[in-house]
Amino acid sequence: MKTPLREREMQNAFETQVRKILSEPDIFKKNGDRLKIGFESEVAIVSDCKLSEIESARDNILGEIPDFSDKELGVSQIEIRTPPISLLINNGPEKLESVYRNSFRETVRAARKHGCEIIRCGTNPFLPVKNTPRTDKPKYKLVPDYYNKHRRIGVDTTIGLDDHKVDIGDAAIVSLFQSFQTNLEADSFADAIEKMNISFGIAPYLLALGANSRYLEYLDTMIQDIRLISWERSHDTGMQDLRLLSWERAFDTRTQREIRLGQGLRVGLPERYFRDMKDYLERAGRFPFILYDPPNALAISIGLTWLDSRVKFIGDSLVVELRLLPTQPTIGEELLLNLLYIGRLRYAQRRKETLLSIEQVRENRLAAMLYGMHSNMWFVSDNGTPKLAPYKEGIVQEVRKAEEGLTGVDLLRHLNTDLLSSILKNGSPSDRLARALTKIKDGNQRSRMRVALQKTKMLV
Repeated sequence: MKTPLREREMQNAFETQVRKILSEPDIFKKNGDRLKIGFESEVAIVSDCKLSEIESARDNILGEIPDFSDKELGVSQIEIRTPPISLLINNGPEKLESVYRNSFRETVRAARKHGCEIIRCGTNPFLPVKNTPRTDKPKYKLVPDYYNKHRRIGVDTTIGLDDHKVDIGDAAIVSLFQSFQTNLEADSFADAIEKMNISFGIAPYLLALGANSRYLEYLDTMIQDIRLISWERSHDTGMQDLRLLSWERAFDTRTQREIRLGQGLRVGLPERYFRDMKDYLERAGRFPFILYDPPNALAISIGLTWLDSRVKFIGDSLVVELRLLPTQPTIGEELLLNLLYIGRLRYAQRRKETLLSIEQVRENRLAAMLYGMHSNMWFVSDNGTPKLAPYKEGIVQEVRKAEEGLTGVDLLRHLNTDLLSSILKNGSPSDRLARALTKIKDGNQRSRMRVALQKTKMLV
């Protein structure tokens, strides 16, 4: 049970662990010659079994693939992990791709053995939003329950347009969201913070390409990526009222005083870029720990930091995690987004590129989630000034910069430019799924969704 005394014990333990980390920066120093990458990808199982039996089916599947998988909050979710692999060694990219594809094939084989299919979509449209079942594990009960209990009074938790609305007021809504995360080893404290800050700005461009979270409970919310934002009509003016609502609001426990003082959320973007590692850790320590385990206070604090990008401490490695992207329909699309990210990040670091303001990044993030590639976004011109342009115009410059960054580490040949051209022509996964669904006239909601997901390679 959470008490003020336990919370204080956690805070004291956290501060002690932070002081130790900050006093030993040399432990984490690397020479920059590895470009070590690892993936975490969440998929969901789909089965005709009863809702109460899904967790058992999921656990049976995990029992077949224990070396590279884990549980997540949702009873239907499976996390697939790869080990960190250097992209700069001989055949590094091929090795990473091979490990990842083999892991997914084994997951599909295990799922089929137990009568299930795998969905590669950012939202699971088959399960209920309210009281959706969670994995039977203490942290998966304590954390969402804490936010459900302490959420600010009056927070609007409905999302969607007109009659396309869903109430996502249960913080366990995240159990229906699947993401694809890149973990990149940094060379030092300063390098980790720089990579994280730059990643905040890159992520919206990638999300527009890969938006894949439009449907909940079979409902088309009309939003390209519903996981983190929403929009609705203003009842007074009929104009679009764009507001951050989705699970960011489901996890909003700030008091009015904290809001006035500028206290941000654990979720999404920070209020400003981070100055250094001390600044980053101080922000992480401002939020309730919820869980009680003093020896792991720092790890718990970082684990409950749900920024679009964050720094993790794993052994003697500083790992920058890009968290914003949804699971993609194919592994090829995930590999493409990863290489664009790596190349664009290296370009920005090597050129000492000027960053967009955090407010401009926030606008880009919202635009990507609402409209995907059908939006205007802020881009950094070659002369370092920001400019607002249609996404499909600005992305040409972003790809050029990413290609230059990849060329510097001899990785450009691995970028699938044909696939990139196809996505720019045919739209994001959300675009493609919406088109597929409009063409299917027969059957109930479940059967129509299954067919559309199969046609778009999201159900295997």
